[in-house]
Amino acid sequence: MPRSLGDAKATWRGFARFVMFALSWVVIAVSTTGCMVDDMPALSDMVTTAKLRQIYGNPNHYEGIRYNQAVGLQFQRDVLGALPGGKVLSSNRKPFPSALRQNKTDGRFRSVIPDGVTGAVEGFDGALPPVISTHMESTFIEVKAVKGVIGLDYARYQILGMLDALAASQAAFSTGPNRAYPSLYFIVTGDTSFNTEVQTEATHRQILMWVSGVVDEGGGKLKVAPPQCHNCDAVLPAKRLPATLYGSSFHIDNLRDAGDRGLDKPILDDGLVGYPGTPGNTRPH
Repeated sequence: MPRSLGDAKATWRGFARFVMFALSWVVIAVSTTGCMVDDMPALSDMVTTAKLRQIYGNPNHYEGIRYNQAVGLQFQRDVLGALPGGKVLSSNRKPFPSALRQNKTDGRFRSVIPDGVTGAVEGFDGALPPVISTHMESTFIEVKAVKGVIGLDYARYQILGMLDALAASQAAFSTGPNRAYPSLYFIVTGDTSFNTEVQTEATHRQILMWVSGVVDEGGGKLKVAPPQCHNCDAVLPAKRLPATLYGSSFHIDNLRDAGDRGLDKPILDDGLVGYPGTPGNTRPH
């Protein structure tokens, strides 16, 4: 039996590491020193915001921005249910405080609500930890359907706020050669890109930045590609990185009821309002 709280924590972390290696059928370790875990799918193979509109349709006859939000939310749920390596997450409703976002928005936004939240594990440098985590709530997952470029100020400094919140996570205070790292993991459409300032800020804060594209397999079937690390060469030089399997293929069809209570309402941000879409400002405010 553990003789103290410290012994109990050490026992728990040792057990977590054992389970992590026992689950190697899910996450396959490979030797690599670069920052890329797997190649991103070709842009021509990735689903776009326009294709999402086409597949989901508008059976509930939503109008204006309400339609954009409904598509964004349904895409988020579909993706979180078929993550790489067989991981499944529910949509997150918990806010995480960010003093930096509060300051940048003059107090209007005091927190961030990531789409999905999971932990981090000592000795495992991947985007999605195995079942057991040693550091809870240290990985934020954001599903983005944005026709354009995402910077730190996107959606009233949402991205800056997430990095700020992750800098206060449990993994941010991990130490030692096998320390855990916080991660910000984006899953995106083929017309979504990032300003280099996002990677720069993440690296400065020792937060891993991961990106997966969503592959269009045709016939309404999609799958999430393995995560690609954008700054592991800077944060984890010469480290051995894990390769993760594709997510399971999933089928999307008619748009369902939004059911967005308590969520940070995502939006199909492609410059078109409503269905099938007229030009307008769809940047989240």
